[in-house]
Amino acid sequence: MNFTITRPENKELRRVIDYFLFIKSTDAKSIHNYTTYPNNNCCLALYKNNQVSWNQIDNSCSIQSDSQAAIQSKLYGWHNQAFKVSITGALDQICILFTTTGLSQFTQKPLNQVSPVDDPFTEIFGVDRNHFKEQLFANPSTAKRTQLLEAFLLKNRKPRPIQLIQSYLDYASTSITEEGNKIKNFCKEHFISESTLFRSCVEKVGESPKDIKRKYRFRLFLHHLDTSARLTDLAYFLNYSDQSHLTKEVKKFTGLSPKKFASNVRKEGNDFFVTY
Repeated sequence: MNFTITRPENKELRRVIDYFLFIKSTDAKSIHNYTTYPNNNCCLALYKNNQVSWNQIDNSCSIQSDSQAAIQSKLYGWHNQAFKVSITGALDQICILFTTTGLSQFTQKPLNQVSPVDDPFTEIFGVDRNHFKEQLFANPSTAKRTQLLEAFLLKNRKPRPIQLIQSYLDYASTSITEEGNKIKNFCKEHFISESTLFRSCVEKVGESPKDIKRKYRFRLFLHHLDTSARLTDLAYFLNYSDQSHLTKEVKKFTGLSPKKFASNVRKEGNDFFVTY
């Protein structure tokens, strides 16, 4: 199984798209299992010749090859626990990874409303755009697929004002290691109530300010796994109350202790963490 990550060239598109992920397996008899972890982005996945079953209760996805299956789409995101994927047979999967507010620039509906539908691609872009899926899979080249995705997304983007949310995201992601990085402090600085920020985040993103912040901190922890820093030092650096607090958060998001998780996780690209 092969993971390939590419990024848009257009600067404006980079504000709403983290990257494109292409997952490929050509062996019809192969069986693959992998696990990914919570992040503040969401993934619109397209599958050709596969049957896809997503169990949202235990956050697992089963994918089986089916040469007669039509192109399917799924929208994953805002995981609060490890996302387990099982693949049987060949796989041709194309993923668009939206930034935290990226989805809001293509549809007014938050992720928690779009995600449960059978065909989120059509829900987001409209039935008249379905021909694009066929065009996309008709090109085996990753570079060509990236170009097609970029052109399509630029054409179908519908910019909407998200200044307040974006200001909070910038604050939450960049102030993790600073003392006093409290949500209430952000609200005071912007002359809004915490309930106003909460409503705005849930409406535009589908996630609470607290959960957004917790996942930013977890992702920063992931990026420090390849350092020699002790867990106690990492807990202090990332403003956890103590090492026990860090351990509890990591177990919640991964199901493993920090040390066991660190010994098994791999990084594909700059921000795609996976265990096999």
